[in-house]
Amino acid sequence: MTAEASPTQTFAHSGKFFNVFGLALKNAALTILTLTMYRFWARTAMRRRLWSRAWVLGDPLEYTGNAGELFRGFLIALPCFFLPAIFVFYIAPLAIEPTWAAWLTFTFYVVSVPLIAAARYWMRRYQLSRTRWRGIRLGLASSAWSFAAASWGWWILQTLSLGWYTPAARINRARMMWENTRFGDQPFQFETPHGESPQKGMWWPFAIGWIGTLIGSIVSFGVTGFILSALTTAGIITLGADGMMFSLVATLLAAALTAISYFIAFAPYRAAAMNRIAAQITIDGARFHLRAKTLSLLFYETLGWIFLIFSLGLLTPVAGFLQVRYLLNRLDLIETPRFADIGQSVLADTDAGESLGDAFDLDMGVGVI
Repeated sequence: MTAEASPTQTFAHSGKFFNVFGLALKNAALTILTLTMYRFWARTAMRRRLWSRAWVLGDPLEYTGNAGELFRGFLIALPCFFLPAIFVFYIAPLAIEPTWAAWLTFTFYVVSVPLIAAARYWMRRYQLSRTRWRGIRLGLASSAWSFAAASWGWWILQTLSLGWYTPAARINRARMMWENTRFGDQPFQFETPHGESPQKGMWWPFAIGWIGTLIGSIVSFGVTGFILSALTTAGIITLGADGMMFSLVATLLAAALTAISYFIAFAPYRAAAMNRIAAQITIDGARFHLRAKTLSLLFYETLGWIFLIFSLGLLTPVAGFLQVRYLLNRLDLIETPRFADIGQSVLADTDAGESLGDAFDLDMGVGVI
């Protein structure tokens, strides 16, 4: 049967903006008053609200995690990331020679690549283990360090290829993540249709993003440099302290414009990657179909970044909510798995939260990873 003729089940998210916005404001205020310690309770409250409004085949998801588990995860991350980061960025530049401090910072960034990958895996494992649908728990098998090692290798290939390996790396990460995902005792599969490339439909959008970012960078720095030169020639600014200040401002402006050009140029790729990944996820013969569009995705992403930047990160969950609602309301399930044959998960559970995931805030507080 074709996708059009097959029975289709839709996902939906019934969350209302001002309902989520009000909770985010309350959480932000309490987080400030408690010097950030309330964030574990804030994250739990936000997830419970968003999970309960995510509908799959007519039934909502249930989030069973609690703040105590997230706090225990933070205690694990404290000596593993927070304290070393404080030393590298704040103590080392003052306590040791600049050259050694620079090498220490570089090493920290290199080590952070597999750490972020492992954190992503631990976070997904915890979130799935605390998610239930129709009373059946989800889960994630395998080792976070295996995922981290593979991700580190793909990151090296991305670096050596000047980014052109990125579509393949993204598919590889998605494949490894989803093939280890379980709904009860039923595994998900990540299957590419015979004769097709796993990255089908991703390369041209990526090329548009890569070339668009390069052009945007050249134009941004060229225009700001021309303006700075013209102001200097006209005598409006002079060399010295004022000139240095204007040069710094011009550089920051050019960097900001480059970041904006990157964000816009890669929007088609982000939509294409989401759609392609969803199309290769299956469970018990049923497959997924996502209808992300470039302009609508860019609109909601931009709106999310506005909330994030102008709230200094305090309203980040609002950005996460917008992304969750956008994706779920455009996701379909083609065919229906045999849910009656699925048993409870046999994966080992954990009583600790997200560990390093809290340090990197990978999911914007709402489960978007």
